[in-house]
Amino acid sequence: MPKPFGFTSSSMNLEEVMNDTGSLVLNPQWFTGLHIAQKPERQRTPLVSAPLPPSCDCFASPRQTNVSPVGPPQRLRRHSSTSASSSVFAQNQKMLENEANPCISKTTRLPRKRFYRARAHSNPLSDSHFPVPISPCHVDYSLHFPQLFPSSDQFDNSKKIQFADIGCGFGGLLISLSILFPNTLMIGMELRDKVTEYVKERVLALRVAHPGQYQNVSVVRTNSMKYIPNYFEKGQLSKMFFLFPDPHFKEKNHRRRVISPHLLDEYAYVLGVGGIIYTITDVEELGEWMKACLEGHPMFEALLDEELEADPVVKLLSGATEEGQKVARNGGQTFQAVFRRIVLSV
Repeated sequence: MPKPFGFTSSSMNLEEVMNDTGSLVLNPQWFTGLHIAQKPERQRTPLVSAPLPPSCDCFASPRQTNVSPVGPPQRLRRHSSTSASSSVFAQNQKMLENEANPCISKTTRLPRKRFYRARAHSNPLSDSHFPVPISPCHVDYSLHFPQLFPSSDQFDNSKKIQFADIGCGFGGLLISLSILFPNTLMIGMELRDKVTEYVKERVLALRVAHPGQYQNVSVVRTNSMKYIPNYFEKGQLSKMFFLFPDPHFKEKNHRRRVISPHLLDEYAYVLGVGGIIYTITDVEELGEWMKACLEGHPMFEALLDEELEADPVVKLLSGATEEGQKVARNGGQTFQAVFRRIVLSV
């Protein structure tokens, strides 16, 4: 006799259900559930740890010493030697950094740019979370120039940062300036974190590859449009660079441009008399904007053509930077504006 609809019985086995076809027609889900219930449980093999190599003994946790083994004892055997020292750890760490790190080129030993890709520009008006010194006297030079300033307590007032590359990008100009002015401290200021990390790794790699060189160059992640006075004292800088900045084409975003009338007041404050501002771009409208802002400011005057030809830094503006090299490859045109800081005439 067929079972009523929805009838279930845990006492019936599979053979009884197969003989009672009416129950399958009335309630097919019942057969499905019973079939799954009688399916044998899958056997799971317990996970067993693999033997540890001797070189990894220094990474083992001390809590593993009292753990009872599960499975064959020989597969859980730990290295019994306890002679691992800090030198072994340092060798392993050096091997991992120099050989197994895919971010480092095996030929040049420099960081690979493709692992530090970021957006072309960043919003300077957004709130970014990074440490900012309270004042220029709180800038720790030992973090940026460790060979010249071994300790933060040993500060030489005669040695201060004189060059600032605002929006330094991947640091091409800084590297060239470091060779051209080996006794001048310089720093790049970049808002993008990945790009800043690339420049740090690049400078460290160059210091290792060329002992005694590139000790005068560093980089910091910060928003230069907000925190310039936090890093430099009045009249401290002698050169400032603004190379291929974000054009911000929309008129409502012109306030985000790094060269503007109100920001030139801050740049004039940190630049000493006779200091020079270098600007270059491949956008004609932006080039005219920056030139007009500098010409309209009472504390800046344009350099003469003879002075531009005699200045070795001018030749680096388009050739030393990665962005300038890309413009040259594409056959683009650049627009420069170089101005000197002067005394405010009353």
